[in-house]
Amino acid sequence: MSGDNGRENWGSRRGFILAAIGSAVGLGNVWRFPHECYSNGGSAFLIPYIVAMIVIGIPLLIMEFSLGHLTQQASPNAFRKVGPRWEFVGWWPIVLSFVIVTYYAVVLAWCLNYLKFSFQNPLPWAENAEDFFYKNYLADSKTFALGGLRWPIVAALAMMWTGMYFCIFKGVKLVSKIVLWTVPIPWLMLIILMVRGLTLKGAVAGLEYFLEPNWAMLTEAKVWRAAFGQVFFSMTIAFGVMITYASFLHRRSDLNNNAMIIGLADLATSFIAGLAVFATLGALAVSKGLPVDKVLDEGQSVGLAFVAFPRALAALPYANVFSVVFFIALLLLGIDSAFSITEAALASVIDKTGWRRVTVLAVMSAVGLGVGLVFCTEGGLTWLGTVDGFVNNGILGIMFVALVECLVLGWVYDIRKLREHANSRSDWKLGAWWDWSIKVVAPLVLGALLVWNIVDEIYSEQGLFIGEGGHINWVNVVGTLFLVILLLVAFILAMWKPNRLKRIVEYDT
Repeated sequence: MSGDNGRENWGSRRGFILAAIGSAVGLGNVWRFPHECYSNGGSAFLIPYIVAMIVIGIPLLIMEFSLGHLTQQASPNAFRKVGPRWEFVGWWPIVLSFVIVTYYAVVLAWCLNYLKFSFQNPLPWAENAEDFFYKNYLADSKTFALGGLRWPIVAALAMMWTGMYFCIFKGVKLVSKIVLWTVPIPWLMLIILMVRGLTLKGAVAGLEYFLEPNWAMLTEAKVWRAAFGQVFFSMTIAFGVMITYASFLHRRSDLNNNAMIIGLADLATSFIAGLAVFATLGALAVSKGLPVDKVLDEGQSVGLAFVAFPRALAALPYANVFSVVFFIALLLLGIDSAFSITEAALASVIDKTGWRRVTVLAVMSAVGLGVGLVFCTEGGLTWLGTVDGFVNNGILGIMFVALVECLVLGWVYDIRKLREHANSRSDWKLGAWWDWSIKVVAPLVLGALLVWNIVDEIYSEQGLFIGEGGHINWVNVVGTLFLVILLLVAFILAMWKPNRLKRIVEYDT
């Protein structure tokens, strides 16, 4: 089924909502959200998180939906409609998000390997989950060394890219069928893990840590910064994905309600995952005679999914069964986010060039697999953590993209057109407050987050570019240079005018 302008569409509202939820709800809900709660005062973190969802999450999601739906184009050509000089704003998140998917697919490869391990009895990490993950499985050198490919990870990575290819090679109609399974199943599995966790001895200790807020933490700026950052990471805002997905929506689709449903689904998934994780961590803490806040190592968010939680599962009756459930849930949560990012990049190239879908996707998959090999080496974990930090929190990272999007659409473009477009198709209407949330509130918040990140880097032990003892901090220098190069790539893509540039279709609002 195609839209009025000949563009393929989802075929049903349910397919779009599930696909958008699948993009928004991912690995970040299961390990990043619980870890942010763990590090920022338990449920005290929920208050700024909900505020961030209301102030930033849903308004910006409506903004991206409206732009994609109005133009019926992926992110780069959508911003080209605002003005040819702004096309690079659409390419910038596409380039960044494709970098993200190259290492995100590696994390999914870890999940696939761990799912295979879950059928071994006893579980291979039962004796020492930390040593198994860092030493036996990753052979982590804690350096940037590129030697020693971990072949089980490489094989699993090839399987993940093959799986993503077959999920999206026929377009969004196929995606809408796949998400009918890949979105509800991990929810069911999270509920199973939550119920199981709540029945464990010591679960109450974990739930108390999660649900009894440390109100003093609300006075700390880092908690609010973490909450707003989590909403961006979790909702896939400023990744180019939601603009692209909305471009495949039927013209009569309700944009405001869809954004609200997706935001609430994301929030609910994070909360359920928090209950499952903290109940299980509480049981682990009691079994080891430790307070809950001493179970996880500081800053080791990846350790939650591959060390702490597996260690807790190994101590349970029917450990293999619940380990299988956990890693299937992670895989299905993650693959929807991964192929949504790939689809956004794919649609952007096709809209620009008119090239054949299967050819572009095959090349992108090969490039993604090739780049992903860097994260399969003995220094892969160091590379992954460093690149992730720069792309998500760097000076020119995702939050910078969101800031530029708000400034361009709020001040260069007439933001009222997007509001009127959304309202003309929605059951509940946006007021003028939404215009000011995009023009003023969001830029102020995002600007403050970026300044905080820069200040933190400057006053950390290593500093931003000059480290301790006056030595150059080459990691930050190279990382920032890397982001600058990617930004230049976005400019080049925006200026490139291929012979088969597709006509951008406009229609009345």
